[in-house]
Amino acid sequence: MTARPSYPHDPDLHVPGTSAASGRCSHHEDHPDDGPCTGEAVVSFQDSAGRWQSGCTTALQELVERGEIEPLGQGA
Repeated sequence: MTARPSYPHDPDLHVPGTSAASGRCSHHEDHPDDGPCTGEAVVSFQDSAGRWQSGCTTALQELVERGEIEPLGQGA
């Protein structure tokens, strides 16, 4: 599996009215068992289905460690 690019959280990448667009962590809303959520989105990335998601610092760390997304700054 190739890690997908990650970007600093950008509300404009997300569907208006969603948690991700509002600056919250959409990853933990979909995957609540993936560790504690800080709530505040720091990263934007596309999931395996091509939908834009957002992640908090914990989600970013977990997803990078699993090789799902690149470390922040590597995809720009």
